[in-house]
Amino acid sequence: MEKINHIASLLGKQFLLANILLLILWFGVICSLIKNRVLRFVLASVFSIFSVLQISSLYFVRTFIGYNFIVHFNKRDVQGMLGLFTYEAILFIVSVICFFFIYFHSKLIIEIIVNFFNKKLPFLLKFQNKSSFTFYKIVFIILPLFVMSLNNGVINDSYALLKTLRVDESSFNENLSKLGMEDYVTPENLVASSANKNIIVISLESFESAFLSDKYAHLTPYLRSLRDSSEWTYYNMKENEGSKWTSGSLYSYLTGFPAYFGTYHNEIFQSSYHSKITGISHVLKKAGYKSLHLSSDATISGTDDMLYALEVDNIIDKTQLKDKIQDKDLFDKAKQEILEISKDKKPFAFFMATMSTHFPNGVYDKRMEKFISPKNSDLEFMLASVDYMLKEFMSYLKEINQLSNSVIYIFPDHLKMGDDRMFSETGDRSLYVLTNAKKNDVKTVENRHLYQIDLPKLILDGAKVNHNAKFLTDYINGDKNEFIKNHITEITSLNVSGFSRLKTQPYIIPKETIHYNNYKKDKSRFIAHAGGMIDNLIYTNSLEALDKNYENGFRLFELDIQKTSDGKYVAAHYWNEWATIANYQKETPVSHNEFMKHKIYNLYTPLDMDAINNWFKEHKDAILITDKVNEPKQFSELFIDKNRLIMELFTWEAILEGIDANIKSAMVSQRVLNSIRGNKVEKLVKHNITDVAISRNIIASNIELLKALKKNDIRVFVYNVNDRIDRDEDYVVKYEMDYVFGVYADKWDFQ
Repeated sequence: MEKINHIASLLGKQFLLANILLLILWFGVICSLIKNRVLRFVLASVFSIFSVLQISSLYFVRTFIGYNFIVHFNKRDVQGMLGLFTYEAILFIVSVICFFFIYFHSKLIIEIIVNFFNKKLPFLLKFQNKSSFTFYKIVFIILPLFVMSLNNGVINDSYALLKTLRVDESSFNENLSKLGMEDYVTPENLVASSANKNIIVISLESFESAFLSDKYAHLTPYLRSLRDSSEWTYYNMKENEGSKWTSGSLYSYLTGFPAYFGTYHNEIFQSSYHSKITGISHVLKKAGYKSLHLSSDATISGTDDMLYALEVDNIIDKTQLKDKIQDKDLFDKAKQEILEISKDKKPFAFFMATMSTHFPNGVYDKRMEKFISPKNSDLEFMLASVDYMLKEFMSYLKEINQLSNSVIYIFPDHLKMGDDRMFSETGDRSLYVLTNAKKNDVKTVENRHLYQIDLPKLILDGAKVNHNAKFLTDYINGDKNEFIKNHITEITSLNVSGFSRLKTQPYIIPKETIHYNNYKKDKSRFIAHAGGMIDNLIYTNSLEALDKNYENGFRLFELDIQKTSDGKYVAAHYWNEWATIANYQKETPVSHNEFMKHKIYNLYTPLDMDAINNWFKEHKDAILITDKVNEPKQFSELFIDKNRLIMELFTWEAILEGIDANIKSAMVSQRVLNSIRGNKVEKLVKHNITDVAISRNIIASNIELLKALKKNDIRVFVYNVNDRIDRDEDYVVKYEMDYVFGVYADKWDFQ
C-alpha cells in the first residue's frame, strides 16, 4: 500500500485529474441507480456543487478541498474577491448546471454510451447480461473509492481536512505537552532586548522564485540584482502546510505556527483579548519596538482581527487609504509612514503586504505605464511594476538614511495559485527570502531547509534581537511538513487554546423583543445610511435622499465623506463607486468643480460642504454622522454646528482629536474597539465615549461586552445590513435591539 501511495504522489497532476474523473464517474453511477426522482434531484444537486467545488479547489490551490479553501469560502471573502474572479464565478454557475444535468440524467447517458459502443463494437454484446452489469456496477463503485483513498486523493484529502477541523478541548499547557513543547515561552514571560535595528518586512503577493528565473529576467531585474548582490542574501524557502494562503502566511511568519483553527477559522481572533501564542510582535514590543502593518484590505480573512490579537500597534488599509489600495499607493504610503515613524527614537517594525500580483492575472494599474513598457499579460506587467516599485522604495530608504539601519526581508506569501503553465522552463517552484541581514547573524538556516514557520527566528536573528522565545520549528527534527501533517489536530488545538476569548454564544435563538413598538418609533435609534434610500436606490449621498428621508421621519443622517483631488470635502461612498453612479469615465479622485458637475444617476444633486451646511442649517433638529473621513479637527471646523456632529473614527488618535475638537460625539468604530487592550469599557468610560459602531455579525460573540456598554450608557449602533436578505433592519429591531441601541438603515417606517 505504501508503494501504491508513493506512485500516486509521483504521478502528481495526472493522479489529481484521474481522481476528478473517477469522482464524476462514481457520482454518475450512484445517481443512475436512484429511481426516485426527488431523491435523485437532491443527490444530483449536492454532487454537482461538490464536483465543481473540488475542480475549483484544484484550479485555485492545486489540491482538493482543504483548509486553505475552507478559510476563504466565506461570505466576506467571496464578496471581496468577486471583482478579481468575475469570469470564474460565471463559469462556476454554468458548470454546476451542466454537472447537475449529467448526474440527474446519468442513467440515460450511460445507456446512450453503451448503445453507441454496441453498434461500433458488436462483440461487446456477449459480455452484457444481468450478472455482468451487476459486476460492472460494483467495480465502478469500489474501484474509484479505492483510488480516491490514496495519498492526495479526494477521500484522503477530505479525511485530512476533517483532522484540521477537529479541536481537542484540552488546556493550552496540555496541548503544549502533546507536542513536546513544555518549555515554550508565553508572551508574559518573554525577555527581549534590541540592537536598535529597524525591521522592514515586505510580503509579495504570489511572487514566487520562478519569476526570478531566466525566463522572466526581463520582468524582475531589480530582485535578481538583489539576489546576486554581495550585500544581500538569497535563501530558498519551502511552503509548509497551513501557510499556503495570504493570511496563513502572515500568521506563520508572525508566530511560527501553521494557521489551523478548526471550525473557528480566523474568526477566533474577533473576540480574543489575550494571546498565549508568542508572536514576533510580542517579542518586538518587549524589546521596545513600535509595530505597523500596511495592506490593501485587512478585513480579508480576518487579518485585522489577527493583527490586533497579536498586539500589532497600528494597522493601515483601505479604511484610511480609501480607494488608494494598489501597490503604488501602498509603497507611497509606506514611504510616508517610515519617514514619520523614524522620527521617534524607538526602533520600528514595519510589515507590508502587496496585492497587485494577485492571481489569476494581477490587478492592473494604468499609472505604471509611465515606467513600465507593455508586457504579454496584466500579470507580467504588474510583476515588472512591483519590481520597479521595490527599487524605488529602496532608493527612498537610502535617501532618508533608513537603509543602513534597517534589516529588510522580502519574500512571497505563497506560490502563485491557479494555472501553472507559465512556469514551464523556470525550474523548481519554491519560495525564497531576500535579506540584507548579515549571514553570520542568521543562525536559523544553518544546515536545514528553510520553511515559512522558520521566518520568526530568521527575522529576529537578522535584526540582532536577543530573546528567550521559542517557536515550533525549535521542536521539530526531520521533515517539517511531515511533522505538521502528522500533528494537525494537536497544532489546531494549540492554536485555538492559545487565544483567550470572551465568553461567546455562537448563535442567538431569535426571540422577539417585547419593546418592538417602542423601538420602532424612537427616531434616536435609526441613522439614515448614506442619506437614506431614494427611489429604491442606496448610497446616493444626495440632497434629494436627505429631503426624502427627513420627510419619512429620520433625524440622524450618515454621509460618506471623501476628499476631492484639490482637498475639498464632498459626500461619496468610494470614488470608484461614485464614478459608476455619476457616469464618470476618467481617473478619480476628481476636483471639486468636476464633482459638482455630475448628477448621481443623472437625477440627484451631489453634496459638497456648502450644500451639507445649508441643508443642516434649514433642518435644525437633524444630526450628521460621518463615515470614511478620519480628520475630526479639520472637518468639524468646516461643519455648521459641532453640537450636531457625530463622527465615526478609525484610529484612537483620531478619537482623541475628535474629543479635543468638542464635537457632539467621537464614535468608536469596530476597528478601534478591537484594538483596545485590556478592559475596553473602562477605557471608553474614562474618555467619555458615548457611541460605538459595530457589525451585527459580532453581536452573538460579544454579548457580555454589549451588556457592559449598555450598563455604562454607551450607545451601540450596528452597521447597515442591506447585504442580508433574511436579516434586514426589521430583524435587527425585533431580535437584536435588546443588545444594541440602534442601526444604520436604508429605510424605516416609524409608524
